[in-house]
Amino acid sequence: MSSPKRPSDRYEAVGLRQNPFSAAQERDKSSTEIRDLFVSRSLPDPPAPGSRTLIQVIGPKGAGKTTHLDWWRTIHPGPLHYIPRAPYRARWAQPPLVKASFREAIVYGDEIDRMPKPLRSRWFRHLSQRRATLIIGTHVDLHQLGERSGFEVITHQLETLDLATLREIIDKRFSAFALDGGPSIGFDDDELERILTESGGNPRESEAICHSLLAAKLIR
Repeated sequence: MSSPKRPSDRYEAVGLRQNPFSAAQERDKSSTEIRDLFVSRSLPDPPAPGSRTLIQVIGPKGAGKTTHLDWWRTIHPGPLHYIPRAPYRARWAQPPLVKASFREAIVYGDEIDRMPKPLRSRWFRHLSQRRATLIIGTHVDLHQLGERSGFEVITHQLETLDLATLREIIDKRFSAFALDGGPSIGFDDDELERILTESGGNPRESEAICHSLLAAKLIR
């Protein structure tokens, strides 16, 4: 009796290196992976370094804030300060600072609403005084703090996915993980509508549903 197929064998049989959605939660992607997987959500490129501008990308968990910060860092490289959920003391970690003599800086921050308010206020003032460009992902609006710190503030609110954008995200993932000849499997229009409805248009939830649906197709 033949042994059951390994999961990797099942994906290779339909022209894929692995489930294209299994890496959806990874924070540390290479520049090539970011370029291959990025789908624009109609957000413009960020201002150049040294513009004394705060760009805040606001949206709920899984809306795509980190994805856009990663993309912009391929355009204008700069340090990223990520604020973890736990432990709490990690939220007080020293964020990236700018030397007084260096006035063409760009700095990124993710989950900045988790940063303790006193530290966040000092950090904003420091970067503004050195005319840095600060680009952040946040769940809450920090417009007022940005203006008080001396920044020109630009706010981007990430909306839920529409069907065309979801299709583009899925197509890019299938393409990025395809073997020679391309995949012989995918999602039809009814499945896309189901994914969009069940996820509420949230990209991270959509990718998780895609992962489960695709895996289920291969074990039937």
